[in-house]
Parts: sequence; C-alpha cells; structure tokens
Amino acid sequence: MKSLSRELSRVPEGGLGEDQRLAPLFPAGCPVTVEAWEEQRASLRREWDRVLGKPSFESFDQAVEVVGRFEQPEYRGTLVRQPTGPHTRQLLLLMEPARATRSPRPGAVVPFYHPDAMAGYDLEKGEPIRERPVVQFGRHLVQQGYVVVCSEAFPFNTVPHPGTEAGFAWWHAGAKKLLQDNPQWTGMGKLAWDASRALDFLLEQPDVDPERILMIGHSLGGKIAFYAGALDERVRAVIGSDFGIGWSFTNWDAPWYLGEQIHHPEFPLAHHQLLALLAPRSFLLIGGEADRVESWQYLKAAQEVYRLYGREDAVGHFYHGTGHSPTPESLEIAYRWLAEQFGLPEEAWTL
Repeated sequence: MKSLSRELSRVPEGGLGEDQRLAPLFPAGCPVTVEAWEEQRASLRREWDRVLGKPSFESFDQAVEVVGRFEQPEYRGTLVRQPTGPHTRQLLLLMEPARATRSPRPGAVVPFYHPDAMAGYDLEKGEPIRERPVVQFGRHLVQQGYVVVCSEAFPFNTVPHPGTEAGFAWWHAGAKKLLQDNPQWTGMGKLAWDASRALDFLLEQPDVDPERILMIGHSLGGKIAFYAGALDERVRAVIGSDFGIGWSFTNWDAPWYLGEQIHHPEFPLAHHQLLALLAPRSFLLIGGEADRVESWQYLKAAQEVYRLYGREDAVGHFYHGTGHSPTPESLEIAYRWLAEQFGLPEEAWTL
C-alpha cells in the first residue's frame, strides 16, 4: 500500500485519551485467525441485525420515477423518487460526470439531510449553493469522474413538515411515524436501509464499476455511510467525517438513531465491532470535534481484524481538530487516500 494510507493507519504515539473500555473482538482463549474471525463475524452480524431491527414489510413496488433533469458544467443531474417501502419514496440526485475519464466509472453514495447540500446545488431554486463548499462531497467526486447519488434522510419523506424546526421536530415526528409503522425497526436501521436502496439505484446505472463503490458522509451522513457501508458488502470503501464513533461522542441515543437501548447496562456492542465487519474493505475517519484522539481506540481495535487480511493500511484516521466541518486539507488527504485504496490516479477537483 502506498505511503499516505500507511501514514494514516499509524496509531499516534502517546496516550489515546479516556479509556473507551472496548470489549475484545476475540473471546478469551480464541485463536486470532481468519477462520476464528469468520465465526465471530457471523455472531457479531447477528447481534447488529438484532439491535437495528427490521421493517414490517417484505415487498413493495420498486419502480423509480424521474422527476427532473438539469445540466451543470461538471455533471448531468437526474432527480428521481425511489420507493424505500410501501408508502415512502426518497429523493435521489444522480450526478453523472460531464466528461469521460475512465471506463468503468467509480461510484459513490452520499447520504445527508437532503441531496442539495452534498451536491452543492439548490434543487428548488435551480442554482448552485455557494455556502459551505467543504461539505459538497458529491460535487467534489463527480469532478473526479465518479457517478454519484446524493440521498435524503427518512423524516423528510415520511411525514409532512411539523410546522416548526425547534428541537428537531421533523426528526422526532419522522421517528415516531417510523416506529408506529415498523415497531421492530430503529431509525438507524432505516437510515442504513435507505442508503442501500440508493446504492441499488447507483448500481443500475450503466458503466459503474462494482469494485470501486464508495459510501461517504459528513456528521449525520457519516453515521449513515458507516452503518450502510459496514452492513452492505457491495460498498468497497467508507469515508466518514466527524460523525462521532463513540456512543458518548454524539446523540446516538436519539430516537432516529438507536434510542435509549445503548444506555442499558447489558447493551453488548460498540463501534469497533461494526468497523470490524467492514474488514478488509477500506475505511477513513476524518475527525475534527465529535471525533478526537479517543476515536483511535476503535480503529486500533478493528485493525486486529484488518491485519489478518494483510490490510491494516486500509483503515485510517485524519484529525484536523478545527471543529465539526472538514477542512480543505482534510478533503485533499481523503481523496488522495481514496485514490490509493481504489488504485486510481488522482484527479483534479476544486472547492
């Protein structure tokens, strides 16, 4: 593996902050082998599936409706409504590079609240968004030749606007409706499910390389990318920006994520046990505020599994420490890392 990936995978010298009390990935007395891990992996996957729950429905009409098209200098945009269940349809923005750079083309799913922010394009006004270019991951990637799908989060296609934005009102209303219709599901399970449906749509596009599929997100979107990427083996790499990998780092106990179950004394899981499910696929964490030096403890624990596959350089962390938003430097590093992981030449992109 090339030098940047190796550098980002190195655990920093010195202390790693407050002890996160992470359970070993291998039970006491268990050999640390690929064969033993495959058994443990199956057990952990069952635990995560139990925690996340499942929907009440089994089948639904999956026909996608095209609702708009537009062109920008860097890409062609197609706006669709995609069913995610019998009564819900998520808004997706497909971004296809205006210029051909390679064939087949790498692909990326970029989840967030709405497609607009990640695409850098106001869908209602029909014009580019000038604010916060550092989080416009979809636009950055389409410049680099990726076919990109930007998706929205479930509350915005589950219930009408509640009339106020105070106290995450739309999120609370969406989570309440979700659990009414699917009492055995969690918000995090639904968010990951919807991201995988967006991936279905991406892989239906012509000339998309199934071996170079990225899931990338910031904050909420980073949480979704992490879960969907770990649980959906079609995803070959995940980049998460400051989503807070520890339970106490952010609001994982919100009803639209995992709820109060994570505070139960016997709750069995932590996120090194989800990251290990990603192995040997690639993972990069960008930290700035919610993710910090303690985040390394989760990556270091999962590296034990990555090492079994000779892939310890495939999991890394870059900490910029300047706040919640990624920095231009952190994005330069992330996209260089991604090119290394996918074995692609670096492509020019701009904020």
